[in-house]
Amino acid sequence: MSCHGRTSAKALEARDTGLVKIEIVSELGRQVGLELDLQTKYGLAEAVVIDPENTSPTGSVDLGHVCADILSRRLRPGMILGLGWSSDPLNWIARTSEVLRSDAYRQHQPKTIGVVQLAGSAPHDPARVKPMRTVSAIADALSAHELLISAPLYVDQAATVEGLRGDRGIRAALDAAGSADICMFGIGHVSRTAPLYINGYIDDTDLRELSSLEAVGDICGRFYDAKGTAVDGTLARRTLSVELDLIASRPLRIGVAAGLERVEAVRGAFAGGLANAIVTDTTTASALLQDRQD
Repeated sequence: MSCHGRTSAKALEARDTGLVKIEIVSELGRQVGLELDLQTKYGLAEAVVIDPENTSPTGSVDLGHVCADILSRRLRPGMILGLGWSSDPLNWIARTSEVLRSDAYRQHQPKTIGVVQLAGSAPHDPARVKPMRTVSAIADALSAHELLISAPLYVDQAATVEGLRGDRGIRAALDAAGSADICMFGIGHVSRTAPLYINGYIDDTDLRELSSLEAVGDICGRFYDAKGTAVDGTLARRTLSVELDLIASRPLRIGVAAGLERVEAVRGAFAGGLANAIVTDTTTASALLQDRQD
């Protein structure tokens, strides 16, 4: 049931007893019953579930609109927002910055906050759009100070990662990420349909290694298994991004994901405490609420 002026009996009971605060996202259909069920099943701080027919101007599920709503509600002066990025520049993060720039959101935005990039992003192909720009766009929309990582997500040699971490600017960004009050990031899956593969960040050799390590998903380019435990391997040692343990230590960790191919990745993120909030659609939410079929 969409929450255009209506809520389920369970939602009303939870609201009246003070167990949960229900926020209505304008112009988008919310599935409050599914949201409450997800929060209960996985112990989440927040779940936002929208109808898949709610689409962005590009025709994809409009997750960015509700991401902007969450940031507008949750950010306070002095906070630090740790931000992942999407290897598809037309994905949720671009839509988030677009919504935050609108007049309806600008009046509610806090000042004196910081936005820190959680992972390197420079693509190997210089012709591709640099995802770092989408992180910068959100910082601009929030009138925030930004700390960016001007380096690739994956490098050719593990030794290069250590050298890059010693760079003053990159070190400052990674250190700031350790103080983030809110982290928001996409949750990726492991297959040839994954954006990281489609957009040239990982290749078939990487996929074979990840499969052998039983990886099910990634956050900020770092892969993990069904228990939410980071997997090791050559790719992990060539990755320039915050560690998953650091993300798990932050107070609010908002995963953004829609699509049945991402269900196991989201489950793994919940199991490992990598995400304690989710932005998704009804199809994905319904699958997450079903018992896992092994």
